Parts: sequence; C-alpha cells; structure tokens
Amino acid sequence: MLQRKSHHRPKVPWLLRGKLVFASYRRRDSSDITGRICDRLVTEIGRRRLIRDIDSIPLGADFRDFIEHVIPSCRVVLALIGMDWHIEAGADGRRYFDDPKDMVGFELACALRHGVRVVPVLVGGASMPAPEALPETLRPIASLQGIAVRSDPDFHRDMDRLVAGL
Repeated sequence: MLQRKSHHRPKVPWLLRGKLVFASYRRRDSSDITGRICDRLVTEIGRRRLIRDIDSIPLGADFRDFIEHVIPSCRVVLALIGMDWHIEAGADGRRYFDDPKDMVGFELACALRHGVRVVPVLVGGASMPAPEALPETLRPIASLQGIAVRSDPDFHRDMDRLVAGL
C-alpha cells in the first residue's frame, strides 16, 4: 500500500511557536459567529497567529497532516461550541463525533494529546455538553473553564474577555 506524503508540511517559524491560536468549529453549527470571532482575533493578535481551516491550510495540503504538525505549536485551541456541536449528524444519520473521519474531533483530540490548552467558547446560546455526550477522547473538554461569546450588544465585551484570557 502506498503511503501518502504531504508536500505541504507546515513550517512554523520559531518566533510563532507557542503563540498560535487555532479555531476549531463546525461550519453548519457556528460558521457565521466563528467568522466574526476570527475577524476580531485577527485585529487583536494578527493574521499570522490565527489558524483557521479556510484561511490557513495551503491548497493541496493533507488536512490531518497539517493539523498534526501545527497544533503542537499552538498556545491555545478554541473549541467553538454551538447548540448542535456535539449532536450534529451527517446525511447518513451518524453523529459526526462517531465518525473516525470527523475533523473537529481529530483537532481537539490532537490538542488534548499534545497538552495544548483547549478553551471552550460557547456560541449561539449553547451550554457545555455533558461528559457522557462526548466521545471518550474528548470528555476532558466538559470540565474545562470556558467562555460564552454572545451576539450584540454583548459581543465586543465578551471578546475583550476572551482576548484578555488568551
């Protein structure tokens, strides 16, 4: 069996190691608010320090390979949790977290495995899922201190708290 080699292994400049912020989210669950949160983070920390799938992964790069190499260089992974984050399912009815190809689960498990700080960011009125609602590898997330980022008029005040906490 041929092994796939990525030609786009990220080379994290030593100046940025330990300073990156990774945004992990489900597009169908929280795409709009994630965009707004990321726009605000770019103004606060700079585009080079924010890792988000659509902006940061080079075309043709293997997503899993990229994640495995970048997450250990991150200061924090933001787990953006919307109302359906832990129960959202695909067309086949199977919950995404129960699919080994689920990228959100992969990102967060990678962060936990490497000892990278994970900060739950509750959006859209979501609450922290119960540990038993999460796969075994992600259950530690349920006991992490998180922050709610609400829509206007509270958005900027909540983002000030998030940025200060980073």
